[in-house]
Amino acid sequence: MTNLSPHQKTLMTAERQAVAQALFLALEPFVKESPTITLGNFMTFLRVASAEGKGVTEYADAAGVYKTVMTRHLLDLGDRDRHGEDGLGFIQQVRDRKDMRINRAWITHKGASFLDSAYKALSLLLRA
Repeated sequence: MTNLSPHQKTLMTAERQAVAQALFLALEPFVKESPTITLGNFMTFLRVASAEGKGVTEYADAAGVYKTVMTRHLLDLGDRDRHGEDGLGFIQQVRDRKDMRINRAWITHKGASFLDSAYKALSLLLRA
């Protein structure tokens, strides 16, 4: 590192730098798609990707947030955001046929493609 004070030592080992770079490259496609994506939206996307087919209540309980907050995150990640504008299109919500009150969240082809890009970035760096 340059410009470090003689009294300042870096805590960044080569491994930590590699992890930081891998995370940066994994997140980069999402940020390029939506520069203002919130951490809450991103974490919700990862939660859906990890366990598809659940409803708002299940995701909200798992995340420890109110159902209204989770509803907004899921809307923003879908085809239409909470304001009726174009959403990110990373997930789709499908009404449960047995209980019409429930919309279940699933990853779209676009969402899966972004996960594939993140996986490639992580695997390339972690192999090095």
